[in-house]
Amino acid sequence: MNKFFFIFCIIVFLFKTQTVFSDNLIYDVNNIEVNGKINNDLDKKELIKSAFKKAFTTFVNKTLLKKDALNLYQTKISTISDLVFAYQITKDEKNEKKKSILTINVKFDPKKINNFLADKGISYADVSNISLTLLPVLIKDKNIFMFSENFFYNNWLKNENKITDINDILITYNLALENIEDFQYIISNKENLELIDVKKLTSLNDAKNYAFLIIYFTENELRAYVKTSIENKEIDKNFNLKIYPQEKNKTYESAIKTIKEEISQIFKSQNLIDVSTPSFLNLYLDIEKTNDYLKLRNIFNTIDLIENYSVLEMTNERTKVKLKYKGKIDKLRDKMLENKINIKIVNNIWRVKIN
Repeated sequence: MNKFFFIFCIIVFLFKTQTVFSDNLIYDVNNIEVNGKINNDLDKKELIKSAFKKAFTTFVNKTLLKKDALNLYQTKISTISDLVFAYQITKDEKNEKKKSILTINVKFDPKKINNFLADKGISYADVSNISLTLLPVLIKDKNIFMFSENFFYNNWLKNENKITDINDILITYNLALENIEDFQYIISNKENLELIDVKKLTSLNDAKNYAFLIIYFTENELRAYVKTSIENKEIDKNFNLKIYPQEKNKTYESAIKTIKEEISQIFKSQNLIDVSTPSFLNLYLDIEKTNDYLKLRNIFNTIDLIENYSVLEMTNERTKVKLKYKGKIDKLRDKMLENKINIKIVNNIWRVKIN
């Protein structure tokens, strides 16, 4: 009996460890690496605190608009430490200089983070990594360059494996394949490129997320126009880019970095969650199997938008659940559908089933 209980405890521990830290939850920041000399417990605590600071910076860069992230970079370490729910040291190694290298997973407390952001009037973006297909068109001195002679097409992916900004983690770029029909369509509409129907571009037809990018370069001006469709939300934007006189490559490389930041901001701006105004929803779970509610509960525990939930009624046929959630109800619905919850809404009454 004692042996069985011991094994059971191990299984429960492993299960909880796996669910505490997840790549899918925005409050979890994994694989933070810090290094330094550790001579005593105090040194180790300070190194762990530096990991908290680094994880916090990663969190705000990934989930906040740039203007809001900048305001939080100077947050005191004591405040950051209080926002941490749990941490896990996954590696503890020594380098050739005998410095300790710690790899740490950090989980921030959702409720404390939400209160912290609400107090500062900041909304966060509920985003996850996406793949995006890009078709860049360079217009220089009225000449159009699309593929082989286009610096942006040839160099956009150049530094993808050398991520210097955590925003880049949000979006993995794929370049649109060369297509003669697209080239002809763009040439025939060169006077009104910003007005073209992007859906007629064959190379973007099958892309779930895409960006059609036009870069205008004259002697005195460098600007970009981007038409994006990300998670079925279409946004157009114009912005100016910096020119470095007599340094064409530096100008172009700087432009690529700026454009990537702008696309990231577009993505986040369309997924902002106002943490100061939660909403409530009652739904009915139709019971088909005895463990349906347990499955539903496990799914709810993985959806960051859901703050808490409670059972209002329970019978053999159905369970009525009250949800407290953040953000738009469409986003909540999408999250539930992603987790294979079947939803039927009749007269504003939500009925759900576990697929």
